Amino acid sequence: MDDDVAGLGRRRFLGRAAVGIGVAWAAPVVLSSPAAAQASAGAGLVAVGVDGARTWTSDAGANWASATTPISGAGAAVATDGAGSWVGVGSGTVPAWRSAGGADWTDATTPIDGDGAGVATDGSGTWVAVGVSGSRAWRSIDAGATWSAATTAVDGSADAVATDRLGNWVAVGSGGSRAWRSTDGGQNWAPATTPINGFGTAVASDGDGVWVAVGGTGALAWRSTDNGVTWTAATTAPNGPCGGVASDAGGRWIAVGYGGARTWVSTDGGANWAAVTTPIDTDGYAVTTEGAGTWVAVGDGNRSWRSIDDGDTWTIASTPTDGLGEGVAFDRLLP
Repeated sequence: MDDDVAGLGRRRFLGRAAVGIGVAWAAPVVLSSPAAAQASAGAGLVAVGVDGARTWTSDAGANWASATTPISGAGAAVATDGAGSWVGVGSGTVPAWRSAGGADWTDATTPIDGDGAGVATDGSGTWVAVGVSGSRAWRSIDAGATWSAATTAVDGSADAVATDRLGNWVAVGSGGSRAWRSTDGGQNWAPATTPINGFGTAVASDGDGVWVAVGGTGALAWRSTDNGVTWTAATTAPNGPCGGVASDAGGRWIAVGYGGARTWVSTDGGANWAAVTTPIDTDGYAVTTEGAGTWVAVGDGNRSWRSIDDGDTWTIASTPTDGLGEGVAFDRLLP
């Protein structure tokens, strides 16, 4: 399959025209998303998407409101440094945006040169984005105002990127090697020695050496304990294609997707997955946690959900988003 087709990632699996997405996690983290008691000034939670208001804010996932000034394009992923800075990527005339606080968004001055699918930050000033066209890997050191292409980029369409905030970055996707790693802040990327055996849609780290990737084909879930050099398929995988994954950095992982049970949990570092008691009720594309029991997911059907019992039971937000959500992030993970 060529990269133009493979690069559509999970959106291609759903038969949609929009660009495929990956979730960005701010580690240790991680997590393609978040909500919390220690949030700094501004929104505690931000979601981006491809229609409706395209940008929404929330305190802890129960109620959402449209951003005052939303992103100017279709949002694929969002990340935060936990100190008030937010960055989103996607597609459009300007496919990268930034915000101080999450409510008002402006276009990047020097944006990425292709469609972005994933974004992450180490919380220390470096932001990395990956995508499905153009240079496919970029970095910013000024909170997303200006972006430069990686010196050695990924060799195929990349749908998601994550960092453990310890100097390791991992990206997964649907083209080329399908899994890559960087140890210099996203400047140079190398293919995994033993990659994932399917299309990767999301990746996350627990900040303690374990990485988990999920996808829409192949084994559907993989894990790495050597910072993305080698990957092994989950022993018991989710029973449907996955769109997002996150870790609370305390041993619990949640994945959401668009088939099978749609919501799964792992308590052994992604080796084995099981359906949760009460899952989300339609396709899920991204998930995040604040690290203290609250999890939030966004997806299709103008839906957003949250769980306050470590991801076991999920309820629709009282005031949900008014569009399809592709990415979500908490402002700060609890220590």
